[in-house]
Amino acid sequence: MSRRLPAFTLTAIVTFLLVQSLSAQTAAPTNPVIQTNSPLATSNPVTAATPVIPTTNAAPPMGMQKPQDVPGKPGERSSYSSVHVDGPYIAMTFDDGPHGTLTPKLLDILKERHIHVTFFVLGQCVKEHPEILQREIAEGHEIGNHTWDHLPLTKVVSKEGGLTHEIADTSALIKQVSGKSPVILRPPYGATNPRLSRAIENEYGMKVILWSVDPDDWKDPGATVVESRILNGWKESGGAKPGAIILSHDIHKGTVEAMPATLDALLAKGYKFVTVSELIALEKAQPDKAPTATPTAKP
Repeated sequence: MSRRLPAFTLTAIVTFLLVQSLSAQTAAPTNPVIQTNSPLATSNPVTAATPVIPTTNAAPPMGMQKPQDVPGKPGERSSYSSVHVDGPYIAMTFDDGPHGTLTPKLLDILKERHIHVTFFVLGQCVKEHPEILQREIAEGHEIGNHTWDHLPLTKVVSKEGGLTHEIADTSALIKQVSGKSPVILRPPYGATNPRLSRAIENEYGMKVILWSVDPDDWKDPGATVVESRILNGWKESGGAKPGAIILSHDIHKGTVEAMPATLDALLAKGYKFVTVSELIALEKAQPDKAPTATPTAKP
């Protein structure tokens, strides 16, 4: 025969179980907040329900920033998006290489036309293709630093040792492969500001190079579109004109395919190709020594 518990005893048991359940939920929430001392912590609490994107060598896609020069006298600025010159001089620049197959094709195109350009290279790509960098140097092109992993420097600067790896390690590898340290740097995505640009020059001895012509070739619009945007401009980006620094990328097939017609059209207009450092040097030239030629179309 079963024994029946008194009513007050059942009430006590139920109350005890409810208290225990509430205490367990408080001690171990189902959506814990990352502790502030965690490497993943940010200024805003992140919950476990928020997906965390794993870190990789390549930065997530982001749009190009509008170039912003650091004011200063000719030759004394920390950054350049174009250069005031008295002649038909322009600088073609190529980012994100060297690429194993596309960069050699581009070098063939440039060599055939006796054109010298500036390559802003990634440390990780130089490590993979040092022989291509050596060819670029041997054929008279300038090499600039484009960081190691193509991360936005405005975010890297807040991380301890971030700039040292992205900038210093890349420059060291370029010197090891080519025998010469770079004197110019292009920040990925154009992500910089006047204070950071001055710091890069003061700390690492490199001027920051942006651009005045951007064909958005990294979106692969096609060779014909790339050519038209470089020659005629597009949106807020102007077309080629004296002193222009033209942005492009030697890791996209469409860009390399656009170069023969683009370069030939610029040559036909009377433009002369120089490296970025040569373009900057022309700005420092005395008025009586500065070139006075102007671009003219060939008959």
